[in-house]
Amino acid sequence: MADLNGSTAILAAFKAQEGERPEVIHPLLHNPILRNLVIAWSMTPVTFTHIKGAVPEDEAARWRWLWQGVQFDRDDIANALKIDRMKVGRLVERASAFRLIYPDGTANAVALQFIRSEIAKGLKTKKPKAPPAAKAGA
Repeated sequence: MADLNGSTAILAAFKAQEGERPEVIHPLLHNPILRNLVIAWSMTPVTFTHIKGAVPEDEAARWRWLWQGVQFDRDDIANALKIDRMKVGRLVERASAFRLIYPDGTANAVALQFIRSEIAKGLKTKKPKAPPAAKAGA
């Protein structure tokens, strides 16, 4: 990420602040689309065009300011999530508001850890299919 108006340092501060908060996973508990967005976001190329204006003093305004210059391909995310392209913007806004995803194309480490553990649990509970029974007299 290009350091536009000190955005790299500001984003690093947000990541450090959010990184140890396990409550960030709450919105992911019963929302598979949001979980899938976190995964898709970390695999989608994200770029900054530029960030306008001075860095706001207020934390919430600073967070919104960081997102001003973010560009990403809505079609890539829509295809990955199998949702309408028009829903992607709102979903990204929601994930951003919960600080599940970051404007540099990365995702919250606690959220990713939770998703990985859920995937591992799902893999453990799936029983392998039994091979087809042999036909009598074969």
